[in-house]
Amino acid sequence: MKTPLITLALAGLLATGAVAGTAFAASNDEANEATALQNAKVTLPQAIATAEQQTGGRAFDAGVDTKGTQTRIAVETNGSKGVQTVIVDAQSGQVIGTHAGGETD
Repeated sequence: MKTPLITLALAGLLATGAVAGTAFAASNDEANEATALQNAKVTLPQAIATAEQQTGGRAFDAGVDTKGTQTRIAVETNGSKGVQTVIVDAQSGQVIGTHAGGETD
């Protein structure tokens, strides 16, 4: 009768460890993104302004993304042309990509 209780306790500990590991990975990604944004020459508000000017829409979401050694800021806008995503190079401030709809890699 003790075996099922031990099995359940072990399963609970493993599940707790898995959740903690996932939370650590998420916070580590967020820390990396924050560091990338701090090292960028372009601020988040500047990237948002660039995207709004590019699309004529209003920004509703923005985030930083690192691809290799390049830091990019993805800004989603909504305007007369619908939802558009604008990718801004965080070092130069140049628009390096746009597409209709939400962000994709």
